[in-house]
Amino acid sequence: MADIDMANQTNGTFDPATQYARISERVENQGRDIVDLRSNMNTGFRNIESLVNSLASELRGSSKTQWPVLLTAVGVAFTILVAAGTQALSPIRENVSDVKDALTVIADKMVTQAEMKWRTDRGQEDRTRTVADIADIRASLVPRAEHERVWANFDQRFADEQRQIDEIKAATASVYNQRDVIRDILERLDRAEHRVPPP
Repeated sequence: MADIDMANQTNGTFDPATQYARISERVENQGRDIVDLRSNMNTGFRNIESLVNSLASELRGSSKTQWPVLLTAVGVAFTILVAAGTQALSPIRENVSDVKDALTVIADKMVTQAEMKWRTDRGQEDRTRTVADIADIRASLVPRAEHERVWANFDQRFADEQRQIDEIKAATASVYNQRDVIRDILERLDRAEHRVPPP
């Protein structure tokens, strides 16, 4: 189990199943320690009982109360109980402390139900807002067929204007063609040559 914990710490990952298995093993060890403590305490109590019985029979046999023996027996019994209790409770306290630390680590890594609800609500709000934005975009879009109809009208207008330009060119060409232009230029040259320069 320690190898798995070390692997998890070196990888920097958190595995809840591993942590749960670790805690479960510690709880089982606690149970075993408690059973061992119970058996040790039962053995100690039997020993104390036998000592007390032997002391009682010894005291019955004598006419005078043996206070030093009684106090010593009580002191020994108390010392045995305190030592057994301390020995039994010490690992339990350590394991409980380890379990608390492990539970704290697990609680820090887990997401609470309130946070999950908040995230779910936030995701729902985002989805609603996205759907509304898409609906607005679709409402403001012009369909492609409408664009094609407008483009076809532009093409028709350009064709009509080109036809009108061609008709005007043809009409002006028939009235004043290139031959007429050349003739006018020649006449101007003749006039310019025959003109007498001023004195």
